[in-house]
Amino acid sequence: MTQTASKQRVKPANQTKKTSVATPKAENEVSANIPEISTGKKKKSTSPDADTSTEPISNKRTNKRSAKSELNSQPLIESGMEVICSQTKFHDALSLVSCATPAKPTHPILANALIIADVETQQIHLTVTDLALTIQASFEAQVLLKGEVTVPVEMLFEIVKHCPNGNLNLSSQTQIIQLNDEDKQTKICSLSLSDADGKYEIRGISAEEFPPSSTIDTTPIPLPTTVFKDGLKGVIYAVSTDENKYILTGVHIQLTQDKLKFIGTDGHRVATTELSTQGIGRKPRKQVESSEIQFTIPGRVLKELARNLDDSVEFINLLYDAQSNRLGFAWQDIILRCQCLEGTYPDCEQLLARFSFDREVILEKAFLVKALERLSVLTDKKEKGIYLQFDGSLQQLRLSIEREFGKGDQVIAAHLPSEMSLNIQFNLKYLVEAAKAIPSSAIKMHLQQSDHPAMLVPYGDRPNPELQMEMRQFLLPLYTLNA
Repeated sequence: MTQTASKQRVKPANQTKKTSVATPKAENEVSANIPEISTGKKKKSTSPDADTSTEPISNKRTNKRSAKSELNSQPLIESGMEVICSQTKFHDALSLVSCATPAKPTHPILANALIIADVETQQIHLTVTDLALTIQASFEAQVLLKGEVTVPVEMLFEIVKHCPNGNLNLSSQTQIIQLNDEDKQTKICSLSLSDADGKYEIRGISAEEFPPSSTIDTTPIPLPTTVFKDGLKGVIYAVSTDENKYILTGVHIQLTQDKLKFIGTDGHRVATTELSTQGIGRKPRKQVESSEIQFTIPGRVLKELARNLDDSVEFINLLYDAQSNRLGFAWQDIILRCQCLEGTYPDCEQLLARFSFDREVILEKAFLVKALERLSVLTDKKEKGIYLQFDGSLQQLRLSIEREFGKGDQVIAAHLPSEMSLNIQFNLKYLVEAAKAIPSSAIKMHLQQSDHPAMLVPYGDRPNPELQMEMRQFLLPLYTLNA
């Protein structure tokens, strides 16, 4: 057992000896590799050639691409306008042009206002469009550098509105960035606005993307502002708001050498106003002498025109291009352009010629309007009618309305034939709007019978008696009642 143990002890010694003999070879092999690794590290820090030889090719390309992107990401900044302008003038111009901003823009550029700084004229031109209506307003400013940019009109208007009175400094700039993957450029525009208290910066869109506004190259027709506004007020209320009645959403205008006629209808009522321009303003262009021009203007355009056309303006220039069917109005430093409605407007005169009237009633306008407004509280969406009961023996008109939740009666004095007795029903809203549109102290109502329309015309004193005006308002009855 002792020998066996000794033998067992000797074997490990022999194995150790063999291992010790083989170890130097392995160490030589490892040591042969280690110096190469360590030498590579030293070369990396000292020799650029060694670094190039050991770096993967993919890393080289990545580094070159990143270096190129750093060069391309450096934007090129171009300076734009430098302007000093009045806060009041800027606010008034923005308030006017913002009327053309669409409620739901189909493209971001349509929510922006185009701002052009003109060095030659020393003016700022603001333009807003919804493609159907374009409004441009200009005002004087100190233009140091020219430029153009578009920014959101609503945001700009709110900023300018809350700025203090005084001068505002405007400046714009454009950053041009070269795209990496494509040989294209992108432009980032901005407008800076500063006053005595603070500074604002608004991100915008390049003016190159703003829809081009085509000018109407035709001779302007000067019209007296008083004539135009009085004629417009007499018919604009009767225009339809139903887009399915496309042509009826506008006002039809007929213009001759010495007359201007407005027609508006929604199918339930008709309003016509004819005014004479003879002896009031300058003569229109010669083209109108031999022929009549007529067109249909969208009601929305005319409402904005009537709202922004100041009474102090003596004349308004009308520009109409029959080939493109485009129309423009120009006064002071404001230009309004629109596309006229396409289609044939109904011949209202031929329609109304079928009716005759042999009964006349004279009413005081103020009393009639006040009574109708009181009774309008009882109207609802389903029932909008009001009964009119004419009594010649009492020389009065009874207005009555009855609903499930209440009823009301109003009696006003009237001048009518003593033998007249007539009951008729009209839409209360239509009747009160027609009465308000008549520019006189009294109203003459022409009637025939309960199933015929009524015609309302001015009677009594008018604010502009020098104007030769013929105004007629036609209302269709709601129901046929027994006389």
